Amino acid sequence: MYLKNCKTLKIGEFLNENYTFYAHIDDNNKNKKKELLSEHIDRVKYYFDLIFQAKKLDKIFLNIENKFFENCSKNSRKLFREMLLNTIILHDIGKLNPLFQDLKMQNKIIKDDYTNDEYRYAIGSKHSKISSTVYIHYYCKKLKEEFRDLQLEEKKVLRFFIVLNSFIISRHHSDLGDFETYVNEINNLSCSAKDSIFNLEKLLKDKNIDLFKKDKFILGEKTLNRLKKDIRELLENATKEKSICIFTYYRLVYSVLVSCDYLATSEYISSVKSDSVGEIQDINEFYYIFKNTDINKKIDEYRKTKNLEKDINRDENKLDKVCKNDEKDINEFRTEIFIESENSLVENKNENIYYFEAPTGSGKTNSSINLSYKLIEINKNLNKIFYIYPFNTLIEQTLDSLKNTFGNNKAVYEKFAVINSIKPIKTYSPTNKNNECTNEEFEYTDSDYQKFWLDKLFLNYPMVLTTNVSLFDIMFGSRRESCSGFYQLANSVVVLDEIQSYKITIWTEIITFFKTFADILNIKFIIMSATLPNLNFLLDGDIKTTSLIKNREKYFLNPKFKDRVKVSYELLNCEFNKDVLFEHVIKKMKLKKKILIEFITKKSAYEFYNRLKEEFPSEEGGCLIELLTGDDSIAERKRILNVVNSEKAEQNGIILVSTQVIEAGVDIDMDIGYKDVSTMDNEEQFMGRINRSGKRDGIVYFFKLDSIKDVYANDYRANTALTLLNEENRNILIDKNYSDYYKTVMELIKERNNELNENNIDDFFSKVGDLKSFEIEKRMKLVDDDNWSTTIYLCTKITLEDGTTIDGKEVWDNYKKLLCDNKMNYAKKQVKLSEIRSYMNYFTYQIVCSQIPCYNDMIGDIYCIYDGEEYFKDGKLNKDKFMNNIGEFI
Repeated sequence: MYLKNCKTLKIGEFLNENYTFYAHIDDNNKNKKKELLSEHIDRVKYYFDLIFQAKKLDKIFLNIENKFFENCSKNSRKLFREMLLNTIILHDIGKLNPLFQDLKMQNKIIKDDYTNDEYRYAIGSKHSKISSTVYIHYYCKKLKEEFRDLQLEEKKVLRFFIVLNSFIISRHHSDLGDFETYVNEINNLSCSAKDSIFNLEKLLKDKNIDLFKKDKFILGEKTLNRLKKDIRELLENATKEKSICIFTYYRLVYSVLVSCDYLATSEYISSVKSDSVGEIQDINEFYYIFKNTDINKKIDEYRKTKNLEKDINRDENKLDKVCKNDEKDINEFRTEIFIESENSLVENKNENIYYFEAPTGSGKTNSSINLSYKLIEINKNLNKIFYIYPFNTLIEQTLDSLKNTFGNNKAVYEKFAVINSIKPIKTYSPTNKNNECTNEEFEYTDSDYQKFWLDKLFLNYPMVLTTNVSLFDIMFGSRRESCSGFYQLANSVVVLDEIQSYKITIWTEIITFFKTFADILNIKFIIMSATLPNLNFLLDGDIKTTSLIKNREKYFLNPKFKDRVKVSYELLNCEFNKDVLFEHVIKKMKLKKKILIEFITKKSAYEFYNRLKEEFPSEEGGCLIELLTGDDSIAERKRILNVVNSEKAEQNGIILVSTQVIEAGVDIDMDIGYKDVSTMDNEEQFMGRINRSGKRDGIVYFFKLDSIKDVYANDYRANTALTLLNEENRNILIDKNYSDYYKTVMELIKERNNELNENNIDDFFSKVGDLKSFEIEKRMKLVDDDNWSTTIYLCTKITLEDGTTIDGKEVWDNYKKLLCDNKMNYAKKQVKLSEIRSYMNYFTYQIVCSQIPCYNDMIGDIYCIYDGEEYFKDGKLNKDKFMNNIGEFI
């Protein structure tokens, strides 16, 4: 309804139709009929309608419209809508360029022999910039002639969107660019396009026919300069909210245009017609299965039991019906967190940002899945869910949980997709009539691969599991591929886990963007953590958010959570060194307990592990000793965690030496913990690995060894005054009182925001409104580029859990062969490459080297060493050998 009655422009508006114009040819199929430009436009319009309706973008664009045309006439709004529609329709109108037709489409409408570059110097055979110029001239003329009665301010806003839309058109085959640069080039661009078009008329056989109608190009330099002035005035007066609104509109229209164009072209080339954008059609398809798991049926039973009680005191007889084992008390609290968070969400269903703060080990994952389904159930406009995690290990953990829940229903389970560097592009295998998984051999067609590739490129999945880095690439990345799926965020639920792990220096930017994204795109954000910072404090004005747990102390201070792990500072209060730590651990080792030791540098972790292995060689019945760091392959990581959770570890005891990789997304339950002091959030996460089930007598000993600031650079939480090295903070960890702690942290962030340098927050949001894409992407990167590490591929042989052996050299050779295959269908090649890269992750390491290592082969920036086994000892990367041969590690 939003675009009803909007005029859809036709090619005939711009040219004499005595000529035939094409949009695409299939270079791989010379016998295939060329695609007419009118046919391509029709296909693009089909996909625009599909996306617009499926993603319910009418209300989204109305939100944007209301931001800029609040006090404007209906005619202004009508023209704004028509301009939006025809940004899509006119994006390829520049393909009327005779040189494009002659050189790219082999359409010999130019009959004269031409060897002089006189008519190519400006734009040549390109079409995007001509399209954008046609758009500007057409709508400026229309605004001047048909909407002359509008108020001056209305005209200024409309002129701004005319140029912004033309900018989007100019970039539809490019990465996102700099709007200011484009605006400054409008005069030259306009003149160049007109000159190219008009001069090319001389080359046509019929000298009396204008290819592009000249009355569409009536704007002079004075008018174009006025455009630039109006744009600059609007941007200079834009608030932060309007700046982000401009940014949102830009990315949204760009992503829709790129998607429509790509899908339409794909349909012509591969005959694959898409009919869905992967939206959730019926949430009950998922919710019914979820509710009928054993744990959720118990929760529902408890809910009914509790609803019968008027007194808040618990009836133990009734509780016994719900929880019949020794865990009943802690499960009771987990159940109450589940129910309370759901009730709070339903009571505040119209809000956009929800904070979910609950203790480690309280079942946040299960609760968050329930909350996301509940939001879809009670809000019919929502139709997609994104689960966002800071670590791939958390994705794997959640995926395992989802597989346990939905794995028996293949048709449902396959609607979850993992988008990260580890998992290959999702493919779909046949299902039998009962929707059960099949292991039958089958061959995909090129059309199948095209569908898989398009799904990945445009996030055509009902539920997506991905990393925060991937999410921020979608939101802020400047590459064309980064932004292509941006429109999928509209009317979605975004669950963000472990928010405290996001780069602290951009917390203000993050919550500011989230607030406006939520308002405009109708995104429901669920932000959760065990140490949840109140990000509202960083905003200038008030923001309406909902805390799903009203009385956090009820859970955090309950002995089942608060006293589940005791905290000891005895190693912080003594004369400490590595020998003291070693002797302390050995005493506990004799108890045959499960011991976890975390260091904040790999160097210290390796040294301690090697000392343990030297003094306590493996023997039957002896304590197990393992090392887990970021250097371990996926297979090695799984092997270690299987050992930790094994019956042998329970009987003999185990010492697991680790780095920070152990803190989140690792499902282990240990008796005793040792941890080098870092930030308070990390301490809390580490404690979540101790006595996780509530069945053990958990204790954690903190010590001070390596420099915090060397590891956590630019993180205010690494300041000594805000760590356990300051005795005043030690009760925070025991009492779980993080609010006062975070007030201090937030004040430090605010001070930085107001600095008169590149950190200044107001200056940054001015750049957001100016659409300085590369600067925005750089500022909003969650992980800074590491210019010191080198990617090393070590050829070894590994055995997976299922007994499959993978030969790293074979994987490398297959990768090279596939890269060199120029005959394979592009989409199939991308899928196959993603599959091989998922195996390459088993053998790829990031090494900080002082020089390029001696290598046997190289692809891009990856150095391959054939005799990779030489660099391992007892299954662990041999640091000493690497340091002696190729460089230094951190």
